Amino acid sequence: MREPLPHDQYKDNRGQLVTVQSVEFNRVTFTRKGYEHPCSYPLVRFVAEFTFAGRA
Repeated sequence: MREPLPHDQYKDNRGQLVTVQSVEFNRVTFTRKGYEHPCSYPLVRFVAEFTFAGRA
């Protein structure tokens, strides 16, 4: 399992890219392309639902 880091890019189950903004207190905050508000998931859920795609 790879620990998400700021500026990492991941793909969701639909293949859309998200970019990690921060990882704090077991929560991952990320942005989706075309969506202006940041999203936040628990670390465990993020790792289970997203696949690493590279660095931004």
